[in-house]
Amino acid sequence: MTNPKTLSLKALDWRGIRLFLGLCFGLSWTMEIWALASGTRFDTLSPAAVALLALIMLMPAGSAFVVRRWLTREGFASAGLRLGPWQPYVFVWLGVPCLFGVIYILTAALGLGVFSTDISLFLRELPPLPPGKHLPPAPVLLGLLGFASLTVALLITSLFTFGEEFGWTGYLLPKLLPLGRRKAVAIYGVIWGLWHAPVIAGGFNYPGHPMSGIALMCIFTTTIGMLQCTLLIRYKSVFLTSFLHASINSQARGVWPVLFTSIAPLWGGVTGLLGCLVIGMLGVFLMVRTTINPLPD
Repeated sequence: MTNPKTLSLKALDWRGIRLFLGLCFGLSWTMEIWALASGTRFDTLSPAAVALLALIMLMPAGSAFVVRRWLTREGFASAGLRLGPWQPYVFVWLGVPCLFGVIYILTAALGLGVFSTDISLFLRELPPLPPGKHLPPAPVLLGLLGFASLTVALLITSLFTFGEEFGWTGYLLPKLLPLGRRKAVAIYGVIWGLWHAPVIAGGFNYPGHPMSGIALMCIFTTTIGMLQCTLLIRYKSVFLTSFLHASINSQARGVWPVLFTSIAPLWGGVTGLLGCLVIGMLGVFLMVRTTINPLPD
């Protein structure tokens, strides 16, 4: 009798997976390690660091394109290049801020961060204004920041998250799905998390915790991977997973870190253990309720 596990392993496109990961990690890690060796830090993002991160976000898409177009010549039928219905975009657009609200309220309630309307620390991080120019009052500024995270910042961020999603969710995840959703998401999440390792070691997301931060990033990306896997199976749209990814990124850089400060990096906030727990619970719920719907060949 043939072992089903052996069949699922044989069904994997190992050549495509190796080529994609070799290109993606090789290009990204080379740039990141070079930047770290040159003294770049990612705990406080300078314009140069932001530009580098934006460029690195395009590397998975570039790697997947090269592999699909020239190395394996498999084409783009399974890449999820379709918009799909509009309803899930609205659900993501409204649902992600609500999810952040739950996470940050719990963060403050459990003593893992402090809620404060004092935005002086945020104001000190802004570039100086031209002479005679003044910022609007704090409530207006917070409102504008929240509005931007739901509109223009979200749209701009979507361009760069597509750079990740076309590679990770549009290429790697479908390649791993023959293993089953749970194994595919676990492997995919750990690989995606490790891809962030150099910038995490440089202070991104978990300043002061380079090694434990890398481990926690793998947990975080796995929980996000549950949501991405659900959307991909249901709607077969990498544009939708890019929109989810952009919503998370724009909220993470929006009003929440301004209102909630002194957050313990490993424990509170969206990327801490508390955030992973909340997102993971939602991810498990959605995956359980998602019927298997094979992706196109």
